[in-house]
Amino acid sequence: MLISDSQIFTLLREKFGFSDFKKGQLEVIHQLMAAKNVLAVLPTGTGKSLIYQLFSYLVNKPIIVISPLISLIDDQVAGLNRLGEKHVIGLTSKLDHEQRRFALRHLNTYRFIYLSPEMANQPEVLATLKKLQYGLFVVDEAHCLSQWGPDFRPDYLKLKDLLSQLNSPTTLMLTATATESVRQDIIKKMGFTDSTVQKVVYSVDRPNIYLAVEHCDTSNAKDEKLMTLLQTLEGSGIIYFSSKKKANRMTELISQKTNRSVAAYHADVNLDDRYRIQQQFMQGRIDIICATSAFGMGIDKNDVRFVIHYHMPGNLEDYLQEIGRAGRDQLASIAILLYTAGDEYIPSTLNLATFPKLANIQTFFERPESRDSFEPDQKQLLDFYRQQNVSVDEVNEIFEVRQQAKQTSLLQILNFVNEEACLRADLLAHFDEPAPVHDSKCCGIDQALSAIKALGLDTKKQSVPPSYKTLNLISWQSRLTQLFHRKNEHQN
Repeated sequence: MLISDSQIFTLLREKFGFSDFKKGQLEVIHQLMAAKNVLAVLPTGTGKSLIYQLFSYLVNKPIIVISPLISLIDDQVAGLNRLGEKHVIGLTSKLDHEQRRFALRHLNTYRFIYLSPEMANQPEVLATLKKLQYGLFVVDEAHCLSQWGPDFRPDYLKLKDLLSQLNSPTTLMLTATATESVRQDIIKKMGFTDSTVQKVVYSVDRPNIYLAVEHCDTSNAKDEKLMTLLQTLEGSGIIYFSSKKKANRMTELISQKTNRSVAAYHADVNLDDRYRIQQQFMQGRIDIICATSAFGMGIDKNDVRFVIHYHMPGNLEDYLQEIGRAGRDQLASIAILLYTAGDEYIPSTLNLATFPKLANIQTFFERPESRDSFEPDQKQLLDFYRQQNVSVDEVNEIFEVRQQAKQTSLLQILNFVNEEACLRADLLAHFDEPAPVHDSKCCGIDQALSAIKALGLDTKKQSVPPSYKTLNLISWQSRLTQLFHRKNEHQN
């Protein structure tokens, strides 16, 4: 593809309003222009979606984007609409029957097609997808292939077959959190080999996010610590919970004991309410979201000042993904993990309950009439392996290996919360990165309150770093001038 960097930068300015790329973006675009499959590991907040959005205007063919959550799809569609792009569709369960029929009949008119793996594998949708020629196949949040596919979303494991059925377009796999072993697993699950994928890997570190762990003696002490932190912190924040019930209870408590506007955000909140809550949070009308981890992934707000984990995540990858919601505007932010001895039993119990036992696997395979009695996630997962002609013993071995890996991951984050030296060094070591220079803005143990004040996070006044203003953003006046200039060119 013979397109100069000058043309790419012009498109970046005129279409997206930026004067420069963030790290990794242009490098990935160059690889895609050479028709190379790419696995890009770029830190949270570096504009991974801009890569394929800009690339679509270079190839002028439909781009298919596999995304794990409706909230993520909604956010991407809304973002493109704000840029003036109307040829974008989110194929989700939110579409009613007529809207879905219309979208499928006119699918060839869309530049961007967003959908989940499950939606892509529905027969009617798949039949329509197969009629198009794509400029790019994108797997957003590609770590879900490795983490969610083997656990409860087997349609992720069918993506390599989907890719083949779509005539194997150039593929871009995007993630912010992948160790070397996860990167290799993503490549394998997509049906590629190491030699057929270009890897663009940057540091996962987010130095503007201060890392803090607070140890609490009891659950009541943890609740009190949380209230103290929220009475000190200013700005928007997200609090992660492993339990929907606890998220609801703490939402009520925060509303009663602080002057902050707060809402719960999880699977039991209906779709319309989730959308409304997310929009109000984006607009600054809600200060704090109490979210479960899967739904927190769909929140993309630039000025989140703090992320608090009320419950310990199950692994360091999830922790890194979730704290990455903070400080996307590059300003000082803080991530606080609250820990009480025994908190690890929640993710450990969840790990043990995720996979069926050998006897249950045998029953599922040998007695068809029993299958409807299984939990939907387990039924879907077992059905996938049965259809792939995997034996009972092989399925059991797959589950045992996966379960052991999850327990190992849990031990790694348990070591992190009990770290006595540099938290950031521990975190980066997990991703095979060298330890940073430790300073007062790096991390701290049991000193979150003093860190909040030292970082200025107890006030609303923070200034945008000069480099961020001058290198990455174009003023709205300049943007408007460019749009009028382009309009006049078309009229002439």
